[in-house]
Amino acid sequence: MTIDPYSPPTLNVHAAKSAPDPGVSQGVLAQLAGTKPWVRFMSVLMFVGAGFMLLGALVLLLMGGMIAESAKGVAMPPGLMAGIAVLYAALSILYIYPALKLWKYANGIAALLISGNSVDLEVALSQQRSFWKFLGIMVIICFVLYFVAILGMIAVGGFAAMKAQGA
Repeated sequence: MTIDPYSPPTLNVHAAKSAPDPGVSQGVLAQLAGTKPWVRFMSVLMFVGAGFMLLGALVLLLMGGMIAESAKGVAMPPGLMAGIAVLYAALSILYIYPALKLWKYANGIAALLISGNSVDLEVALSQQRSFWKFLGIMVIICFVLYFVAILGMIAVGGFAAMKAQGA
């Protein structure tokens, strides 16, 4: 498409009809400004918790190696300690995602406090929604695992009772 410099100027009707951004009210900004430090604090705590879990996994791996080299007849086999270490490492990774979402939510609030623009509010709320969605999925998974564990305990108890009657 070429531009004709000799054509008369035209008005962009679509741009003229769109309303300007009204911004975000001062009450909303004040509430989010009070929330931002707590969101940031919880994010930092989650990062620290993930770091301690990784450190714990490393300690368990090292202890498992030391136990394997020490005397035989140890109460906890080193393979089990390695498994627990891997579980700790996996759980620490699960802590990092929601911590990042909270960190980005706090950053979104900071950008909103500077600009007062509703687009920045949408970005911040999107990060918050992602955090709560992840947390909700994790709660559902925990409930399913609890239910399976309860069924497993009932089955083990039933098998133990049947074995005791047969003996």
